[in-house]
Amino acid sequence: MKLPRHDAYMRRRAARRTGTGAVTPEPDEAPLALIPKITERPAETKPLMLETSMRQQPEPEQTEGAKATPAGQPLLWPKLRHVALDARHLTRNRLISATREDPAHVAFDVLRTKLLATLRANGWHRVAITSPTPDCGKSFVAANLAISLSRQASVHTMLMDLDLRRPSLARTLGVSAPGPIASFLTGDATIVQQFLRPAENALNIGDTLALGLNDRVETYAAELLQSPRTAEVLDDLYARLRPDVVLFDLPPALYYDDVLGFRPQFDGVLLVIGGGHSTAQEVRDVKRRFGADTPLLGVVLNRAEDGDIARYGY
Repeated sequence: MKLPRHDAYMRRRAARRTGTGAVTPEPDEAPLALIPKITERPAETKPLMLETSMRQQPEPEQTEGAKATPAGQPLLWPKLRHVALDARHLTRNRLISATREDPAHVAFDVLRTKLLATLRANGWHRVAITSPTPDCGKSFVAANLAISLSRQASVHTMLMDLDLRRPSLARTLGVSAPGPIASFLTGDATIVQQFLRPAENALNIGDTLALGLNDRVETYAAELLQSPRTAEVLDDLYARLRPDVVLFDLPPALYYDDVLGFRPQFDGVLLVIGGGHSTAQEVRDVKRRFGADTPLLGVVLNRAEDGDIARYGY
């Protein structure tokens, strides 16, 4: 909008002084009073994004005290369904971190502390748990470590069963019919449909643990784990739940290419080897397969297979 020209302004003043009456402005001469000031812009003309970011009002379903994303949207953690965990079942399945009756549970607490220190020092969150070959106890380690982490109230942990060839975590934890995790990875199931939290219990297993379990073997496991759609779904999962630690229970590294193909989705590897089962050559082969650009967060020597769980080592 143009401001009034100087000569028109002078003619107005002259007209007022001589009493000849008002002078009609020329078409491009809007009166000064009609020129809007930027500071007086109507509220409805403000950008919607600015309006929303300043209000930051929670959605109706957000629970009080729940963490929120930068955009003001509530996290889904409080909406995850609770599942009851039976202490006797956990004991039968050697989840020694649950009952803490076996002194070997201390090893998992030490492993938890060291792992958290390493992740925080590097700004990492996602841990692949694998083994050179089957029957080394990787799922046993993953479940016990997750339970140990759940007792850190400030640490939100996710445990996902991505051993799509031999899923076992649901059976180990005593959770029936959790649904196929492939449906979640393809976007057919939602986060609240797939993930569970431990219900209140006497074992002090915290509800800051989210369980992504599986009850179906997948024929094309490697292709699913390497799918761009899976990467998108996981990115959305992290944005909505914002976990501090993500544990992926993956298949044996030397038997399939699942772990290698899933490499972009984790920050480092926790390698579980079976005492009296794994060989030094197998460990070297795993390290060679991952290459120098894949951080090895630690090697866990699991000797639970010999029947004496107190001899667990790390």
